[in-house]
Amino acid sequence: MKLKNPTVLRTAAALSTLTAGALVTVVLTTGAHSAPLDPAAAPAAGSPSVTASPTPAGSAPASASAEAAAPAPSGSAAGSGAASNAAAAPPTRLPDSAAPKPAAPAPSAGRAGTGTAAAPPAPLPAAQLPDSAAAKWKPIAPPNTQPVRHQIQLNECAEVNGAAAWQQQGYVSSFHTPAIQDTFTFADAAAAQDSYHAVLTAMDGCQAMSAARQTASKITPDAQVTRTATTTDGVAYARQWTGVAPISAAGRQTNHIYVVQRGAVLTVLQYAVPATTTGATPQTPDDDQKQLTLIEAELTTAAGN
Repeated sequence: MKLKNPTVLRTAAALSTLTAGALVTVVLTTGAHSAPLDPAAAPAAGSPSVTASPTPAGSAPASASAEAAAPAPSGSAAGSGAASNAAAAPPTRLPDSAAPKPAAPAPSAGRAGTGTAAAPPAPLPAAQLPDSAAAKWKPIAPPNTQPVRHQIQLNECAEVNGAAAWQQQGYVSSFHTPAIQDTFTFADAAAAQDSYHAVLTAMDGCQAMSAARQTASKITPDAQVTRTATTTDGVAYARQWTGVAPISAAGRQTNHIYVVQRGAVLTVLQYAVPATTTGATPQTPDDDQKQLTLIEAELTTAAGN
């Protein structure tokens, strides 16, 4: 996959780890797409390769896979990053067994950000991700932050408009499945809240959207999307379905999406559990409630409230 202006790209962050002496490449299919600001600065995504840190792009979990495109960051990061007018990160893809190499989605238009917001707060420590005891999450690379002035596609259903800064952090589990946290800052709390409600509206309609994508790809529609937990500032969703490339990896999987807004900050944490994964602990509504509360507390602490 290549970063092309004005093509909207999903963030692809490939990670390599040494397991039992063998080099294993894991690709994150959880990621947002964004129209790059500077195509010259954008790395090309191709066969799996490991780079220091992923470039920010949206996040949308897919299932587990061992191989996919891995772009090298340029000035910004796909995990979460910092950059000025750098191109948006390549697609992040959660691994799935036999997932095809992702192809760039079509461009999408969105409300431009102001470019004046403060940098996003630090991402969650790996130990605070869901099912951390079994998954033993680790950061793939340091977070990366960059200014944004384009729409950021989080997954097949939701997008973020109007953000000024965007950070993405990628993680990998002991099951070789990834997670992505995308954090956005806005000019003010009202703008962040508008985007938050837009994401919730999109996710509430995600079942129909996912089923439509399955039908278009000649996959029997089986998507089921539900709200699993709600707090004052956040909502958690679970999507069970057979994934459709290129945004998600192929195969039966459960995607977990946590959306939280506090003040001028909006963060979205996503990860996927392929049906073939053994050892992962199923998330209950109570688990999701606790996860939302934890994310809210982290944002509150980061804001100094």
